[in-house]
Amino acid sequence: MLILLSISVLTISFERIRFWVLWWRRRRVHRQDWSEAIRQGAKHAESWMTERDLEMRFAQSFLEAAIVIAPLLGLIGTVLGLNRLLSSMGPNLLLPEGGDFHGFGEILLSTAMGLVVSLVATVTWHLNNGLRQWQLALWQKDLRRLEPPLLHT
Repeated sequence: MLILLSISVLTISFERIRFWVLWWRRRRVHRQDWSEAIRQGAKHAESWMTERDLEMRFAQSFLEAAIVIAPLLGLIGTVLGLNRLLSSMGPNLLLPEGGDFHGFGEILLSTAMGLVVSLVATVTWHLNNGLRQWQLALWQKDLRRLEPPLLHT
């Protein structure tokens, strides 16, 4: 299960990187589209902004879930590995003769993998969310300029 989650997180991470690289390359087109939306009015601009926001938020909830689930899956793997180790030691819990500790270190591998997957998901989530918030703030600043000033009476 952890392997599937790690593949999914890596795939989404690469997709988000690709999305933002293409977003940057197409910034002139986005500016033109945004200017056109503003010319059509605040409601149209807000609708356009909401559509772009959906594109920018792609897979955010999945990444949030992966941030929490990956370490837990890793811990489950570690607990199962420890269980297998303890049962192989017998009822007296004796270490193998000759000090053959091969495989003992592998027990914690699933915890390490879960932490790495969680780290990648966290970095991807924060980068995507930060870039999204930055872009939305720029658009909202433009929208505030459109609003008529309040009359002081």
